[in-house]
Amino acid sequence: MSEDGAGYVPALKVAVAGAAGIGRHHAKWHSQLGSHVVAFLGQRASHLSSTRTQLQDLFGFEGRGYTDFDELFAQERPDIIDVCVSNEAHFDMASRALAAGCHVLCEKPLVWSHSPTTSLNQARLLQDQAATNGLHLGMCSQYAAALEQYRNLFPGLDPATSSSFEAEMETLARGTLRNAASIWVDMGPHPLSLILSVWPGAVLLEESMQINFSGHTAEAKFAIEAQGHRCQCRVVVRDREGGPLTRRFSFDDHTVDLGGRADQTGVYRSVMIRDGVDDLADDFMYLLIQQFTQVVSGGAVTPLVPCSVAMRNLQLQTTILAAA
Repeated sequence: MSEDGAGYVPALKVAVAGAAGIGRHHAKWHSQLGSHVVAFLGQRASHLSSTRTQLQDLFGFEGRGYTDFDELFAQERPDIIDVCVSNEAHFDMASRALAAGCHVLCEKPLVWSHSPTTSLNQARLLQDQAATNGLHLGMCSQYAAALEQYRNLFPGLDPATSSSFEAEMETLARGTLRNAASIWVDMGPHPLSLILSVWPGAVLLEESMQINFSGHTAEAKFAIEAQGHRCQCRVVVRDREGGPLTRRFSFDDHTVDLGGRADQTGVYRSVMIRDGVDDLADDFMYLLIQQFTQVVSGGAVTPLVPCSVAMRNLQLQTTILAAA
């Protein structure tokens, strides 16, 4: 992306790799933020038409679908690749996008392998690749965007001085309830991103860990330390067969419940509930994608979840999983 002779900056061109699931919501927010969603990448040619129809219904998508990354890049030349493929495919897709000169926003976790060492090595390789090519690499763990709304609800509270943090997050099973480890891989980055949004350099005190992965629930109790400050944390993530689902977090027992719904204009908003009172604000994913867009456009310094913090998230996640 570059200015033309009159100083006009064209809309960023975005391609979404994996747009049939969560990726369709990424695509919607990119479009609503003024970017041009030019394409999506799918696995099977037979599914491209249905995915295209979903995107058209969601936000009026006018781009094309591909099953080959090289063809997509050659035809569309996107500025940003938004990676929403399966966890194990994150590294390969992000690496190819960076090699092609694209900025990358990647769904959580940043990368994933059954070997923690491999995962962390892959994350470092992506970090080095982005730095070498002068590109931005961020992770989409949208709860990192929740802190501003939370602080507005508790103006006298500074989360950075809190001695306790708790989070409970449930998700609706898609057909089959997953085991605790699989749930942790999928959902663990969310509460960890809340911790790291307050203490980006948080160090996990491994001797403090009490881990209970049982059935369809993963529970982790542990302490973190950052710049001499210690906080005791409890995180629970689980699968449920049906709703209503619980999603809440607290610092020093100042608790909010989380939800989402469309406002009077039809725009999907985040809902934070304190003492039974709803507070609507911009959707967390919208805010995260907005900041990444601003970073690529030169209007912000760093992604909301930059690669360095995504790597710290991965370190915490894999350490806890190894202790389960």
